Amino acid sequence: MSKDKKIVFAPIIAPAAWAIGESLLPAGFSIEILSKDEKRRAEQLEAAEFFMGFRSGLIASDYERLGNIKLIQVLSAGYDGVNLETLRELGIPLSNNGGANSYAVAEHAIMLMLAVYRQLPDLDRLVKSGKWKSSRFGEEEEHEIAGKTIGIIGLGMIGKTLARRLAGFEVKLLYTDPVRPAPEEAAKLNVTYCELDELLRESDIVTLHAPFDATTHRMINARTLGLMKRDAVLINCARGELVDEAALYTALNERRIWAAGLDTYDPEPPKPDNPLFTLPNVVLTPHAAGPTWESWPKRFGNSYANVQRVARGEAPLWVVPELRRPHERR
Repeated sequence: MSKDKKIVFAPIIAPAAWAIGESLLPAGFSIEILSKDEKRRAEQLEAAEFFMGFRSGLIASDYERLGNIKLIQVLSAGYDGVNLETLRELGIPLSNNGGANSYAVAEHAIMLMLAVYRQLPDLDRLVKSGKWKSSRFGEEEEHEIAGKTIGIIGLGMIGKTLARRLAGFEVKLLYTDPVRPAPEEAAKLNVTYCELDELLRESDIVTLHAPFDATTHRMINARTLGLMKRDAVLINCARGELVDEAALYTALNERRIWAAGLDTYDPEPPKPDNPLFTLPNVVLTPHAAGPTWESWPKRFGNSYANVQRVARGEAPLWVVPELRRPHERR
């Protein structure tokens, strides 16, 4: 009888989510959570062929024990914090979740757009306080998405999913990304490419869906915020490191842009005295865009499918750009 191929998993997740992972485990594989005990953890890693989990699941000492690992498969879209240079030296591919949370993040981004435009938190607090709107007809401060230009920064799986979901809102879609889709795919998505500065100048809503790396670090800063319309909205469901928060605070406080909807921060969790918390024109959520109950079967399903590919001797899918070979495209 052949021995099961071993998968190790970290960090610990909620029991209900772990039960989903166990229920979907394919035949011929075993999975166990990495121990916090250093000696036991080292033994588990050295005996395993695959690592699954989240970017926070790998700690510094783990990299010395990855000699038998054939694939590191994360269940998240983000992978910042993983030691890519060491993985490159070891020849170990790193794959993300293949868009398993793309529906969730796309829906959350649209929710933030609507919440900002319709001033949902203010209206909620108003009604709960026993009050009612007192503005006269014609003094409304809420806005519609229909007819607006939306600029998508990062047209990966999440960006494309967002574009498809925005199709029914009757908007113009711009995008910027180092990798462009084929013309026929761009036509189906109804997206138009433009350089970053042009996108910022033209868009009513700018929504961030790029990964965090050296090229995107604080790409939204004093200069780029200065290119945006005074009534523009910034949405960030990607990574907090993409935004210079001090510059964003100044732009919002001085009404150089109209509002923002933020799900990610730098650092996380944000400090309680973050000045963005004091602004009335900001809607905030606690990095909650990706995790939904429906995403767990997709996260595990995609991850197991990729592990099975590698176990069969096939190349993995969804390898992160920094570790792809030159001829590979997403």
